Amino acid sequence: MIVKPYITFLSRVSDAELISIVNGIVSGLKDNPHFPTPTPALPVVAAALDEFAQALSDAAQGGITFTALKNAKRQALVTLMRQLAIYVEVTCQGNMAVLLSSGFPTHKPERAPSRLPAVPENLRVTLGARTGELNAVVASVAGAACYNWQLSTAAEPDVVLQLVHTTAARNTFTGLTPGVVYRATVNAFGSAGPSDWASPVLQMVV
Repeated sequence: MIVKPYITFLSRVSDAELISIVNGIVSGLKDNPHFPTPTPALPVVAAALDEFAQALSDAAQGGITFTALKNAKRQALVTLMRQLAIYVEVTCQGNMAVLLSSGFPTHKPERAPSRLPAVPENLRVTLGARTGELNAVVASVAGAACYNWQLSTAAEPDVVLQLVHTTAARNTFTGLTPGVVYRATVNAFGSAGPSDWASPVLQMVV
């Protein structure tokens, strides 16, 4: 069974339908204990939704300028929703009930899943160019659309401090505390969902 948000609607539904669906998702994620730290943050998504709704209203007056602005605001909202879908899929960890609580539409259960991407290999974590930074790089994974990076401390490995999504097989963690030993790991995200997490690497920040 496929357990992932269905996001094809983002490019297919009407403007009014998009507003309705996104409103439902924002409501589903608000104060949802299964999704404690939505990425992007819900106020950012809500602000983009409000801007799109206003631009849609303005476009009703007609005119090329208003229509172009409306289309730009829709694209900005769609970009945020794609990022939010990645966060939701990673966080729900294959639990359909949790996914449904997010408000996102889901794939039909009868569809056969595609092959998951391989677990990233050769994760390396080194000191960054500035104080409080760590650079992480991993070997590229075939079929990966993006990479999900997790950072915690060695002392509290189960407490995720940062969850970052990148299209490249590298990331820089910033705003870290010198003298603290951090624990970094990464997985690959493809059309069928995320791979397992790579073996974590420990590195002290200076």
